[in-house]
Amino acid sequence: PVSVPFLMERVLVTILRASIHLYEIPDMRQQLRTSLFLFPMFPKPFMAHIADRAACGLAIIWRSSFFYFKTPEELKFIGDTFDTLASCRLGRGLTFDGIASTVEFALPDPSITNILEYEDRLTEKPTLSLPACAALQRVLFKYVYGAFDKDYSLAIPAMVCVEKTYKHMVQLMLITQKNDPSLDPDLELPSVPDLDLWHRVSIAYYSMCNNPDPEISKRGLEGCQQHIFVSDVTEIPDKRWIALLNTMINKQAPLSVSTARVNSLSTIAQLMVKVFPSMTTREENWKVLTEITKQVAVIADENMENRQSSRSAAELFDLTVTIVTLLSNQLASPKFGGERRYCKWASDTFLKVLEKNGAAGADLDNLALTKRSSGGDNDDDAEGDEGTEEGEASEGSS
Repeated sequence: PVSVPFLMERVLVTILRASIHLYEIPDMRQQLRTSLFLFPMFPKPFMAHIADRAACGLAIIWRSSFFYFKTPEELKFIGDTFDTLASCRLGRGLTFDGIASTVEFALPDPSITNILEYEDRLTEKPTLSLPACAALQRVLFKYVYGAFDKDYSLAIPAMVCVEKTYKHMVQLMLITQKNDPSLDPDLELPSVPDLDLWHRVSIAYYSMCNNPDPEISKRGLEGCQQHIFVSDVTEIPDKRWIALLNTMINKQAPLSVSTARVNSLSTIAQLMVKVFPSMTTREENWKVLTEITKQVAVIADENMENRQSSRSAAELFDLTVTIVTLLSNQLASPKFGGERRYCKWASDTFLKVLEKNGAAGADLDNLALTKRSSGGDNDDDAEGDEGTEEGEASEGSS
């Protein structure tokens, strides 16, 4: 414990005030940095007592002087201190305000997609570096995951900041690749230059999709659709898609949280529609895709149980039927692509789930309609239409 808390509070506040006004002076910066680095040494109960003042002061310092924090040690201090202050109720909102304000101020307009225009904007004012973005994301992800006392009140705005920093980091990586003389200038730049970063953001969006709060879950579903479903799925190695699908399958909300269960299944179904056409053409994937298909079928079966127990359960049943019906039809469609026999088996697997729960009529009706419209006479030609490129298995709950 701190023996003279009032005196130490005055010392820390003085350090913050001095840093706010003097950090831009080179001769003062090293001394101020040394003083700021004392913060993590104080006990957390003491920091919790002054978290609002400390968070406000550090937020102002970061917003006005972020470009002076460059070394790994300096950025670790910023990330660790923001983390500590955000874990305290008094400092949580102010810490986020400091991060969000800097993100809004320091990044070019995220709607700029032209890499040359974006590169020009980087010269107009200081912007966050790759390491600085990573340090902020480490804290922002905790807001998204409710790591601070299971508080999700800032999950949505935190994910907005994550997405902005992600897009900025991608642009910085692409600009570096474009200007690298050792690379072929005619080589097309990837849309996903960092697979680990893409995966972390994907998991964060999916965690929102699985959140019991309906609005957070809805925003998570929208985020998954925008971030995960890249235009060229072959940019992502099969093992990454498999890891992502397995994570989604293994992280399911309770059956009582119908919105999250529906949005989770919708995301998984859309992802299967997106990646199965290419992944099923490689026989080495069949074993793991078979296990994934079976597990998704189990999730769908769980969603359709006890439909008469409550209004929420009935809604979960109806929306699950819609998602699984569309998924089954698309997998069976001759236009779907992929290995035909394998996709037919996967389609039949989901059809059996519908039949087990007395909901196969919608699927059979759709297949019959497709058969009549296409003029097909046998089962192989009577599989449903695939819908859009991303697939129509996108029925979610809002």
